[in-house]
Amino acid sequence: MNKNYLFSFLVVAVLLSANANAQQLARRTQFATNTFMVNPGAAGTTSYAPIYASYRNQWTGFKNAPSTILLTGHTSFSKGFAGGVKAYRDDTGGAISRTGVELTGAYSAKLTQDDAVSFGLSVGGNQMVFDNSTLVVYDQNDAALNNFQKEVSMNLTTAFGMLVYGKQYYFGFSIQNLAQTKLGLQTSVDPGENLNVRHFQLMGSYRYYINDVLDLQPSAFMRFTGNTPVQTDVNIRLNYLEKAFGGITLRYKDAIGVMAGGTFKNFALIYSYDFTTGEAKPFSPHTHEVTVGYLIPSKRGLFKANNLGGRMLDRSRVVN
Repeated sequence: MNKNYLFSFLVVAVLLSANANAQQLARRTQFATNTFMVNPGAAGTTSYAPIYASYRNQWTGFKNAPSTILLTGHTSFSKGFAGGVKAYRDDTGGAISRTGVELTGAYSAKLTQDDAVSFGLSVGGNQMVFDNSTLVVYDQNDAALNNFQKEVSMNLTTAFGMLVYGKQYYFGFSIQNLAQTKLGLQTSVDPGENLNVRHFQLMGSYRYYINDVLDLQPSAFMRFTGNTPVQTDVNIRLNYLEKAFGGITLRYKDAIGVMAGGTFKNFALIYSYDFTTGEAKPFSPHTHEVTVGYLIPSKRGLFKANNLGGRMLDRSRVVN
């Protein structure tokens, strides 16, 4: 695989960045640690079966600040097939919350001896809660508030992802809310406008091995919808023996994040701290995200010794 293609992707990710706007899906500073949470095509593409639990507290100290709990796990089966599961609870700030589960099926095929492509499809459901009785509003008679009634609805969720990957790199795209189903809420003059909006996402990463001890890993993640500008995260990490790492993330006009992580035997721990640089900074300069995981050895992937840019599993790597 030509390394120039991946480098071009990372450059374009920076050049296309624009003002950050809030979207329906939660943001994740640790996107490069757990690629599966943003792309169903990543299911089964590691040389182990990772189980991760993460918690993100955004704008710490700010009343009714967003928080997200996420559980993920995936593994490879025989003949290139793989599966995974994702469960989440996303509180977007007091009045709105989502709780859901998604099941993923994926298939990988070799492109060359060292490269492969994976396709993944996720299907699930979530419960959307809109409790506008907690809001402080200017117009008490606004029709979109539905007389301050708490509303609960169930929704179908679908997602698709593709990932091209090899020993030292991966890049791909995913579409969240693929079917763009209706939310079923009445909090609008036209309830038909309330949709699970499609989110288009691009991601890529490359590992450059400095020596037998250190490697440098730049990564990029882009997200956009038909209604909002592009959001871009650029991350660079220094990995030590694939057992520990430290890194920094730049999120245009929103935050600068620092992170560190490591493994002990098959257990993983990753922590990131974001310094708010956007308009929310006067209210809270802090965001915390922590992930714990357990990595189960597996020999059923297309590449027994590596995947998504890693070496041997016995190096106890924590990063993808």
